[in-house]
Amino acid sequence: MITPSAIIRTNRRSLSLTIAKDGGLIVRAPKKLSMEYIYSFIKQKEKWILNKQRAIQNSKLINNEIVNGNQFLCFGKIYIRVEIDKIKNIELVDDSILIPSSIDNSKKYALLFKWYNQLTKDIIKSRVTYFADLMQVSYSLVKIDNSKAKWGSCDNKGVIKLNLRLSMLPHKVIDYIIIHELAHLLEFNHSKNFYKIIESIMPDYKRYRAMLKEYNFVLQLLR
Repeated sequence: MITPSAIIRTNRRSLSLTIAKDGGLIVRAPKKLSMEYIYSFIKQKEKWILNKQRAIQNSKLINNEIVNGNQFLCFGKIYIRVEIDKIKNIELVDDSILIPSSIDNSKKYALLFKWYNQLTKDIIKSRVTYFADLMQVSYSLVKIDNSKAKWGSCDNKGVIKLNLRLSMLPHKVIDYIIIHELAHLLEFNHSKNFYKIIESIMPDYKRYRAMLKEYNFVLQLLR
């Protein structure tokens, strides 16, 4: 029997299953729904759940060197980790990412976190402005967040949040995420009209939406 990572009880009327980015099963259920029914439903969906979890596990295996910190992604390109003396900051040289060897692991982690955070700030500053002008939309604020589950979000106050790991993704995939969130300023749902808005800006968006799924493992990095 598959055991859920979490069972969330709300006032909803229906039961839903979600596979989190780390492979955990999240159950959302009505408050009064019996546990017997919930586990019966999980049993019915066992094949679907296991297939989704295997896909996540396979992605981690394929990208094992990145997951283990021996390689790093920067704008979709893989760089091999090299630790050297006499540098204080992270540097990219050819196919290598140079990391100071004179500091302990916690400081190396903090340095990498800060480095990616700044890269993401730099790229979204120009791209959000560019696409907002192109789409003729106004937002109130853009924030960098550290979500384990989402690449981005947009609320009804026009506040856009984007994951600090965006700078690990290819440029076109970053653009898709930004366009997606800005489109919510025009259509606050995921209707056909919403995707027509995205398509008007990025005609081949489906290609990059599919590509993004290949990078879902990235959301678990630098934790």
